[in-house]
Amino acid sequence: MKEKLRDSESSGAVVRPFPSAGVAAPDQIPPEVRDIVDLLRDACGRDLVAVVFFGSRLLGTSPDESSAADLVIVVENYLRFYENIGSRLPAARHSGIMAALNRALPPNIIYLNEPGGMRAGAKCFVVTEYDLGLALSADAKDHFFRGRLAQRVHIVYARSDRDRVALERRIDATRRLTVDWVPLYLPEEESFGVLDFCRRMMEVSYAGEIRPEAASRVFEVFQSQVSFFRLVYGRVLQDAARDGRLIAEGDRYRLAKKPSWRERRRWSAFFRRSKTRATMRWFKYMLTFDDWLDYIVRKVERRSGIHVEISKAERRFPAIFLWPKAVRLIRAMRALEGGRAPNASSSVPAERGDA
Repeated sequence: MKEKLRDSESSGAVVRPFPSAGVAAPDQIPPEVRDIVDLLRDACGRDLVAVVFFGSRLLGTSPDESSAADLVIVVENYLRFYENIGSRLPAARHSGIMAALNRALPPNIIYLNEPGGMRAGAKCFVVTEYDLGLALSADAKDHFFRGRLAQRVHIVYARSDRDRVALERRIDATRRLTVDWVPLYLPEEESFGVLDFCRRMMEVSYAGEIRPEAASRVFEVFQSQVSFFRLVYGRVLQDAARDGRLIAEGDRYRLAKKPSWRERRRWSAFFRRSKTRATMRWFKYMLTFDDWLDYIVRKVERRSGIHVEISKAERRFPAIFLWPKAVRLIRAMRALEGGRAPNASSSVPAERGDA
């Protein structure tokens, strides 16, 4: 199957890092990513527009054999995608319902195993070309895709060179949009360097969602991309200075115009709305992502070292009973980061009487 990902551009397979510097080479793409791309191409044909590889497996931030790859799956049409791929999902679901959920609040996240089933699979973030374009633009309803694709990514498949170029331009545009909001979250009267800018960008982006990860995760992900940030966002800030939006002071910058209180309020409201929408997606993932609860538990235990027990009631009615456990878990992770044991031991047990 690996050969399919190396076909000529005329066949629709395009493997190209974006941008060319600081991104994994094609031969460093995990085997399961190659196999899943081939599976999607076989199932969807021309309805598959592009596949973007991102996240911890690409960045090399504490992945292990159970770490799933993160893939943005760009499609022409939601209904056709689920009709094409439905039989390959771990548990069959009605394609019309899946498409409706995807249209209501994109993306859907589904889990796909590579065909052999011998390796970890991929979390697939399914979105149409139109919805992704909106989500990366200045008119985005939330920060979900802008926060993820502003980082280092790898376009592992594009239907054509034209599709690849269009996607690269959208990703580049969303990175340039960071100049609109990141300086608002930096010390007002102080200049900032490229890495100051990028670290704050990461902190604000991560704070915009409830994540089952320790706060130190932001620094780990930031550190893994320092060379990328210097290269890509160095150019972004230089261009913003040439356009008059920033004032360059050697290798540091400051805003050319002090932001108004209305502008600050608008961005504060944007990130509050983004967090609300991100939380709403968790309820949807219960329907679209097979074994989502076990996946989250494994992720928390791998990242924090905290053992998590799930009761029968929490497993059966997670939307009702799981929230107190989630709050206790977040507190325990913060306590560990502060050098304190969360309780007597590093664990979050099931409630008494319902195990």
